[in-house]
Amino acid sequence: MVEGTGGTEGPRNGVGQGVSGVVPGGMSDCWACGKPVSGRALFCHNCGAIQPPADLDAFARLNLERRFDVERAVLDRQRAGFTRILAPERLKTRGPQERALADRHRQAVEQAYAILRDPAARARYLLDLVRPEGPLPGTPGKGPEDADMADLAAQVADLHAANPVDEDLLEQATLGVIGAIAGALVDLSAAFHTDNLAAVPPLADRLSLCQQLGEALGAVTPPANDPAND
Repeated sequence: MVEGTGGTEGPRNGVGQGVSGVVPGGMSDCWACGKPVSGRALFCHNCGAIQPPADLDAFARLNLERRFDVERAVLDRQRAGFTRILAPERLKTRGPQERALADRHRQAVEQAYAILRDPAARARYLLDLVRPEGPLPGTPGKGPEDADMADLAAQVADLHAANPVDEDLLEQATLGVIGAIAGALVDLSAAFHTDNLAAVPPLADRLSLCQQLGEALGAVTPPANDPAND
């Protein structure tokens, strides 16, 4: 069972603006029986009818704390749990209105998952949720324009143009991209935890570029082994 399919959950800690705290769904009346039901519940606590999807952000939709640091395994587990509960074969005896509501829930879960699984997109989305009025507080972080990123992009471009590909250079560039992604993730986490929100947009752009370079490296064909050297 997915945690929090009914009820509400408050903040677990107060470190960093927008880093934690699930948006509560409030209370509403069940469309089928009229009894009070949590706005975040999938099913009415009284009659069991499937409820319309509440207006929740992507974190609350998957019953996750509103924070940048979300493990992919946790995202996958929450998505799988909601998908299992809302599977059409489990709800085939329900009426057409409830099956239509379940379909809306499944779509909402998939949309939330698509937003949160990409860390760069997650950073931008979280920033939009917690953005204060006026200028963002803090100091801008490292963006995609610095010399290190330019060198890394040049290495990837050279590998695409090379024929044959130098295996050592391919490994060097791959390690460089992995390190740059890890560094951007650490910096983004620190930015949210310290409310240095001005650092988030350039760091998210940097992470996006790192991801693009990683995809480009994935398209590079490594050199084939020479049987004569085996």
